[in-house]
This record gives sequence, structure tokens and C-alpha cells, in this order.
Amino acid sequence: MRGSVFKRCQCRDGNGKKIKNCRKPHGSWSYTVDAGTNSTTGKRHQTTRGGYKTKTEAEEALTAELSKVNAGTWTDDRRMTLGKWLDQWIAGLIAAKRSPNTIKNYRGHIRDAWKPELGHKLLRDLRRSHIEGVLADLALPIEGERPGGNVGRRIEQRTPATIDGYRRTIRAALSAAQRGGLISLNPAVGRMDSIPVMGAMDEDDESEVWQPEETARFLEHVFEDRLSALYELAAYAGLRRAELCGLRWSDIDANGAGLRVRQTIVSVTRAQVEPEQAKCPVCGAIHVGRLFKAPKSRKGRRWVPLAVPAQEALARHRATQQEEREFLGIDYQDHDLVFCRPDGIPLRPDRVTVEFVQHVAACGLPPCPLHDTRHGACSLMLAGGVPIEIVQMILGHSSPEITRRVYAHLMRTTTSAQVEKAGELLTRHRPRRTRM
Repeated sequence: MRGSVFKRCQCRDGNGKKIKNCRKPHGSWSYTVDAGTNSTTGKRHQTTRGGYKTKTEAEEALTAELSKVNAGTWTDDRRMTLGKWLDQWIAGLIAAKRSPNTIKNYRGHIRDAWKPELGHKLLRDLRRSHIEGVLADLALPIEGERPGGNVGRRIEQRTPATIDGYRRTIRAALSAAQRGGLISLNPAVGRMDSIPVMGAMDEDDESEVWQPEETARFLEHVFEDRLSALYELAAYAGLRRAELCGLRWSDIDANGAGLRVRQTIVSVTRAQVEPEQAKCPVCGAIHVGRLFKAPKSRKGRRWVPLAVPAQEALARHRATQQEEREFLGIDYQDHDLVFCRPDGIPLRPDRVTVEFVQHVAACGLPPCPLHDTRHGACSLMLAGGVPIEIVQMILGHSSPEITRRVYAHLMRTTTSAQVEKAGELLTRHRPRRTRM
């Protein structure tokens, strides 16, 4: 027997000692489990849990715990609550220098959902139904007064993708708890029934992606802008904003036919990064609002081919930058960046977005986020006959399935033209008939 039950009460005998087998109907029952020897400390690993009303309840709980010990699935959460564990987990990610934006997203999900709803629960008491319940609440329409100030976009209801982001956060946190031996199973793994399934996209829900003639109109509008080459690369190569801001001349092939994505610059706040982490790897200074980092995944480190218009735009941009360098002389701070301020200092990614939005409004085009020019580039490649697997590698997606899911509904005009052209192969062999 590797466990025992006992009663807790305050009854004492005549000598002031606790009565071991008090028969009065009060107090509570507890059990102690001996889970063997701790492999790290060499000490006996024991845990005690109580609060049972009867001896029978304590014995049944003890039997359940012993079965876990025998099956090798027993864990000791050290009475850790989910809220306390989430705080420790985030602190560990910061110490490991994980991406500031990733930590920012995790913190937002924890603050808005997981700590308020489940932070008081012990890890050992957490069940899949608890996770499902929180996700179901997140799927409901957002009601109540909205806070004032700069708090981001106002939305009426969260999308399934947003809700699944909350699930991924709690899944990652509980996976770390499982690796640490605090829980035996992760209740947040797998598809959650409470997350709405994204059905066929309605007309109003589809991404607003410019057609080729609209993209061409925009590129002509910004042709004389100092950063016109940045917009050309976004339109033709599908680079992300961080990848454009972090692109170096040393990353571009000698013949200009392509480039390698090896560095990014992301937008951050002072609170998101430590001073040591925020230092520029080139000059050692801290560029407020900017953080140099490598691409976040192996797929993100990739070679990207450049269309001739993009190559020509880069050549014009390089000549302009050389003139700026010569004009400033020793005051030019060279970071080898393709896109930077006139004095060589890195661009702020958020300012790039602001200027893009201003250009879009000025040329009268439908609103389109800078990131969605990447969608247009993908659609152009697909319409041009580039295999989906190659498009996936160029864009840095983890699998072709993601590329299919994101872009299958785009470029209807081009697709319709291709189908019509294919249909002509049959139609031209049929006689023309006059409508009655």
C-alpha cells in the first residue's frame, strides 16, 4: 500500500494530543499518496489532499490516485492554479527571448479570457469542458460599451480564426505544464467543438484584394515616391512588411534575379523588449519602435524570385540611395538596408503602413491593407501558372494547404477568363447557332 487515509479534526485527549480515530461526526478526511522517489532530489515524493466529507470518499479518491501511479500517469501540480502557472510561463518565454509580438498576443489572450475565467482553477482540476466553455463565450457577439482611446479596431464578433488563437495560447501554456510534469494530459489539444467552423465565405466576408489593373494604378501613383520600390516588391514578390523593412542589399542576388529573406524588422514598444534585446546588431543603438530579428520559422528563411519590374525598381532605388549617401557623407549611418530613412536609419514598420494607407486614399482605390498586397502577389503567381507548391515556398507558408485555403477564392476575373479560354477549345468545333 502506497497511500493512506486519515481524519483531520481539532479534538484532543486529556494530555492535549490529537485523537487519531475520532468518532465524532465533524472534521474532514484526507489521503496521502507515496509516489516513489524523486529522481532529481532522491527524496520520497509524497502528496496530501483533503476536504472529503467521509472516509469512503477519501478512500475512493486515494484508489484513483494510486491507479494513476501504477499506470505511470500520476503528476503533482503542487497546488498550482492556472493563473499562477500562466504568469510563470510568460516569464519563462521572456527569459528565453521569444518574439515580443508573440508574447504580446499571449498576454492579451491571458488577460482577456484565460485568467478571468479559469485563473482560479488548479491545474489538476482543469478539464476540456472548461476550455470549451470559455471558447464558446468568446464566439458570442461582443456587447456592452466599448472603451475609449486608442484600443484598436471595434468589432461586433470574433472570427473563428481569432477564437482559435485563444485556444492555441492555452494549448501552448498547458503543453509546457505537461512537459514540466504538472499535468498528465493537455485538455486543450485537438479541435474544439465550441469554435465555429468557417464555412463557405460569403461575398461580404471575402478579403478585399485589388485586381491587377488596380494594383497597376497604385504603382503608377507612387512611382515618384521615395519608397516606390518597396511597394513594387510587395506587389510582385509578396514580401511581408517586416521582411521589406529588414531587407539588406547583401540579401539580393548579384544578378538581381532574386533575394533571400534572412532578416526582419518588426514594430515593438519599449515595454515589449529588454534594453539588451532592443540593441541594433549593426550600430548598437536602440531604434525606438524597431526590433531586428530573424524570420520566425524555417520556412520564412527562403529565396524569392524577382520579376523584371521589381528588379528595375530596385535599380532606380539604389541609385537614389547612393545620391543620399553622398549628400550626407559621414552623417549617413549605413545599415546595409535596402529600405531606410534618407540618413540610413531603419524605417519604422508602423510608419510604412501609415504612408501606404495615405497613398491608397490619395489615388482613390478601395481600402486594402498593406499585408493584402501579398495576397495579390500570390494570386498573380497562381493565375500565371506557377505551381501551388512553388507559390507556397515563395510566400513562406508552412504547407501548400495553407496557400490553397487562404487564396482559393481570389482572382475571380482571371480565373473566369482562363475557363472561357479553355472552353473555346471545344466551342470552336461547334457550329454557330442563331438564337430563336
